[in-house]
Amino acid sequence: MNIVEIFTIMIVLFSMILLGYFINKLKILDKNTNNKLSELILKITTPALIINSALGQSPSISRKEIITILLLGIGLYLFLIVFGRLIVTVFQMKGENSGIYQLMIIIANTGFIGYPVLSALYGNSSIFPFSILHIPFNVVLFSYGIYITQKGKENIKFDIKSAVNPCVIAALISLLIFLLEIRVPEIFNRIFGLIGETTIPLSMLLIGSFLASINIKDIFIDFKIYIISIIKLLVLPFIMYFLSKLIIDNNLIIAYLTLSVALPTGPSIMIMVNQYSKNEDKAAVGVFITTILSIVTIPLIIYILLV
Repeated sequence: MNIVEIFTIMIVLFSMILLGYFINKLKILDKNTNNKLSELILKITTPALIINSALGQSPSISRKEIITILLLGIGLYLFLIVFGRLIVTVFQMKGENSGIYQLMIIIANTGFIGYPVLSALYGNSSIFPFSILHIPFNVVLFSYGIYITQKGKENIKFDIKSAVNPCVIAALISLLIFLLEIRVPEIFNRIFGLIGETTIPLSMLLIGSFLASINIKDIFIDFKIYIISIIKLLVLPFIMYFLSKLIIDNNLIIAYLTLSVALPTGPSIMIMVNQYSKNEDKAAVGVFITTILSIVTIPLIIYILLV
């Protein structure tokens, strides 16, 4: 795949984001419909996409590789936690926004951006191993995420049920389907496939609609967000790529790990920040800036490191 093809993919995705932005401005989508659309994607279409990727999984990937990917996923998030703390310490990012800066590095938009990019690059069969890699995502978000956004406050809460959502359940079901070599009638593959394929356009429209609600003047206030964005989108992928090359000898898994950290910050941090620290505007700006910049940085990372 050459650089033109990579940029074409990102332009197509960006065009759908832009369409979502104008749909919001036309009042076809608003905050309430965004919430409903997000719920539809997270609870229905993305789980269907994940399960379908396991149903149609190529036998070329082995059980050993899947278990390796799961273990690497645990290692990936432990590394990101340490790396996030290191960055805020080195750049002296203290105060109530420290937790937000860390979450910007740790929590990537694996669903709304990751799956579409991965599907476009490697096909739908890549969704299954990628989803296994990110099983620890929700555990980290609803444990460490809660801790750093409530740090210094009393009565820090953690509900284990928050770490289990339909995407995690779908990933676990997919893992069982693969490991037990369960075969289902072709009609189920088609049903899950048709539902899952709607994830990409719906996700892009939702991101655009969400970005339409950002107050433009807030984008230029905090220069530290730009430091975090550059580190997350450009520096971290190079670090992850070369670390991965040292410990594994599988180019596709290396690509999964590299793309995982090259993705923009996930909008799920806004939910976390809104619920526990009431400073969601800062989180929203971080999501906005990394998403816009990733239109250029993702193709660069793919072209330089993965092609």
